[in-house]
Amino acid sequence: MRTASTTQRAVAGFTLLELVFIIVILGVLAKVAMMKLVAPATMTLPTQAQSLADLIRRAQNLAVVRGQRMSVSVATPGANGRVVVACAASAPCNTDTSLTLSQGVVVGSTGTIYFNSLGLPVTSAGTALASDTSFTLSYPTGSTNATYTLTVAALTGRISVSP
Repeated sequence: MRTASTTQRAVAGFTLLELVFIIVILGVLAKVAMMKLVAPATMTLPTQAQSLADLIRRAQNLAVVRGQRMSVSVATPGANGRVVVACAASAPCNTDTSLTLSQGVVVGSTGTIYFNSLGLPVTSAGTALASDTSFTLSYPTGSTNATYTLTVAALTGRISVSP
């Protein structure tokens, strides 16, 4: 025999299945809203800038570990550009690597930067750099460009990323 209190308790809440459906629907709506609000390339521009900074740091570390000069250069400037790390010497080098940008991110053309066996940036002749070297990544968003600048300090070799 049922009492009034048992009937009220059964009617008062949601079932677990109903709550799961509501959470799934809210998740799908949130995902759709995020895709509408932010363009994919502008979301990944900071990530690609960090990837380029990591590639430059890799070249710096390889120069120290291998005891030879390593170079970082923009092989393909422009949209979806490519940045390449290679050994500066003509000896065989199995540590060559590259980064190809995606989703229309533009890499600005710049000269080649070299790292000596101490991990310091140098010129192609092996002398110390006179000024900082910069790589620019940008993505055109309507009338303005979202831009990130990677700077390699001439004196210390410190790599910084700034929007």
